[in-house]
Amino acid sequence: MNSKIKRVFLRIASVLMLLAALPMLLWCWGLINTTTLYNYYDYAGVGCFTAGILYVFSMITTIAGLAFAGRPHRYRWCRTLAYIQLSAGVVLIVPLHVYTVLTLPPLFLMTVLYLFGVGWREKRDGEQQ
Repeated sequence: MNSKIKRVFLRIASVLMLLAALPMLLWCWGLINTTTLYNYYDYAGVGCFTAGILYVFSMITTIAGLAFAGRPHRYRWCRTLAYIQLSAGVVLIVPLHVYTVLTLPPLFLMTVLYLFGVGWREKRDGEQQ
């Protein structure tokens, strides 16, 4: 993909992730009362709290993406943060149970868009154009 298009795509994905992070953070923390009130799943309240913390971490990933959008040599940092965020989201599927459908889709969607912006892997010297 063209470098300029990639930078624009990274900025758009970062802004979208930042705009989605705060409402989803509040939504996840608001679900804690619901999960403890009905008590259908043992660790769903802890999972909702941790999902909220993961949305705070996504704000850090977003800020790194916006700060390093013009510097492709720094994309490795952005990619590392996005992979940590994605793997933490996958781990959260277990404690969230049914609440995964309510809390994690925006995180997964925005992280995948973000990874398209920074590239899924680091290009080696022979692969660079």
